[in-house]
Amino acid sequence: MVACRCALSYHLHVRLAPFATALLVATLGTACGGAPDGRVATTVATTPSVPRAELSLARDTAVVLDSADALIARQSFVGLVTVDELNRPRIRTVRAFRLKQPTTARERFTVFILTRTSTRKVDQIAKNPLVTLYFNEDQRAAYTTIMGRATVHRDPKNPRLQPFLDSATVHFFWPAFPRDFVMLEVTPDWLEFIGPGIWNDPNTWRPQAVVFE
Repeated sequence: MVACRCALSYHLHVRLAPFATALLVATLGTACGGAPDGRVATTVATTPSVPRAELSLARDTAVVLDSADALIARQSFVGLVTVDELNRPRIRTVRAFRLKQPTTARERFTVFILTRTSTRKVDQIAKNPLVTLYFNEDQRAAYTTIMGRATVHRDPKNPRLQPFLDSATVHFFWPAFPRDFVMLEVTPDWLEFIGPGIWNDPNTWRPQAVVFE
């Protein structure tokens, strides 16, 4: 859905809305569609249990998913939260890429991130693949978060990754391609959304949530 090279290395330092801070610290939570490729990170998380008891489940799942999808399409830059070796949440802004023709709701919100082997997030994900993605849209007072599991792909021949490997992108990210190739795939466990007409619970302030089965 989104593509292109970013001159800021897709790590643009943007100001996130103030209310995001608590959410990003509180919600930290390989991939579907087949076994990982041969050289993928060896740390593979079993599917974590979704904390259903704490979620405010969506009153209309289709409306929440459509609204979250539209927000992500408009705001392709996303805050990626990982956990470092000291269990400290770390965040950076990256560019979110998605499949153009997803076949399931989970695939619809699976996010691919192009990066380099030297980045800290690659090592952090190898040790702890649970991540959170935060998409924000201030002008609409809307945001969506995706809690999921990240896989580190190192095989550029993986058919699933081909839509993102145009020549300009390859040249920018991986000068020694394919030797230095690495790509992240975030598979969602659940998402949460707040926006016009889809407000949070008036008592708990928790956003409406959709769990991917």
